[in-house]
Amino acid sequence: MSDIDIEWNKLFPKQELVQETKEEVQQEPNPEIEISFEDWTKQLLEEYKNLYELVNESIPELWTPLEFAISIQKILNIKNCTLPFAGILLAAPSSLKSVIVQLFRYSTNVYYTDSFSPKSFVSHYAGIKEKELQKIDMLPSIKNKFFLTSDLSPMFTKNEDELNEIIGLITRVLDGQGLVTNTGSCGQRGYNEEIMFTWLGAAVDIPYKVHRLMGSLGPKLYFFRLPKLQKKEEYLLKAMDKDDFLPKVKTIRLALMKYLEMFERCPISEDETVIKENNLIKIQWDNEKDDDYTKRVIIRIALLLGHLRAVVPTRETYGTQGMDYSYETAKIEEPERAITQLRNLARGHALSQGRTWITIQDLPVVIKTVLSTASIDRVNIFDLLIAHKGTLTTKIITTSLNKSPPTARRIMAELKAVQLVDLEESETETQEKTITLKEDFEWFISEQFKKRLP
Repeated sequence: MSDIDIEWNKLFPKQELVQETKEEVQQEPNPEIEISFEDWTKQLLEEYKNLYELVNESIPELWTPLEFAISIQKILNIKNCTLPFAGILLAAPSSLKSVIVQLFRYSTNVYYTDSFSPKSFVSHYAGIKEKELQKIDMLPSIKNKFFLTSDLSPMFTKNEDELNEIIGLITRVLDGQGLVTNTGSCGQRGYNEEIMFTWLGAAVDIPYKVHRLMGSLGPKLYFFRLPKLQKKEEYLLKAMDKDDFLPKVKTIRLALMKYLEMFERCPISEDETVIKENNLIKIQWDNEKDDDYTKRVIIRIALLLGHLRAVVPTRETYGTQGMDYSYETAKIEEPERAITQLRNLARGHALSQGRTWITIQDLPVVIKTVLSTASIDRVNIFDLLIAHKGTLTTKIITTSLNKSPPTARRIMAELKAVQLVDLEESETETQEKTITLKEDFEWFISEQFKKRLP
């Protein structure tokens, strides 16, 4: 358990949290009073804006990851949406990532754990009866829930054999079709059924080997990297004197609970466009109202993501080739699943504000997710490509990213291998290289894209 979790539990034990939340909600209109869908939308948006303003006044850097988390949670409320979504917050130790997860800990339809083994999805213990095993299996416990895990870093640092098994299990569970496993102790057991859930986790960062394994087994995890803030000494000194961080977080949590309570007041409709199913509000999506331009952008960024996180088998060829690396054919994922998942994230963001159609307002959180989901080296150099209008030299990379010339050349060759850029060799012996964004991706250096950046 992290230090912030320990302090959180000291200040706000579970019963106190639940009681305070109830007292706050009771100050609002009685939730049993009928309201129209239109009135509900207005009131929900008002609570959303209140939450936004409060966060930006007190801890402004908290808003973007909180917006991401709320969007993931609301995917659960989209009627007929059955594909699980897993989003992992990435940030340095002692940052806000654990705070975001903890904010939702005592809300409804949540399953929280500080740590878990992927084998606990379906348990295998000799001598324990099937009914007892079903009680301890985690997979049915997270069904139709917002699954929260505060620290996944230890899981991603396992050795390669263990990691391969872990990613394999997670990949299967994220298909949404259950999980059936075999062991010598219990034989075959599991759940061959649709199991929908959404997942919010936190980790320091994702090692390259994890990206490589996910690329081979099917990349189904999405990441959201929190920016590293350069806090100066004077700022930290003032923060030390104030000592008001946890009280601010408490106030934000109460505002979040009020917002979530308002969402739960969505009126059930006679035409079944809004229903209650598995203790969840389920709202029918209005596909015809979806903005066409927004859908096209989602397709473009899903295609980009396939190239950014493509797996490229490499061989070192030092002294034999100018780039010192040889690359096999890149394994680039097909875009359909990513399109579905990114659209679902956009829909979750829209629904968080009471809309049942997506617009350009929903793009920033999706774009930020895509630019966080690939390895940090590839994302950094793609950002640099955007900043330099699609063309980079070895010198620009070494200077801007503090990379050695051999490392810069390796990254440049890797981007060529994943078919993101064209590469030109220098005619001199300086080993200076130039990469240029391929024509298919030129939209990303346009003003239209820059306007959508979070």
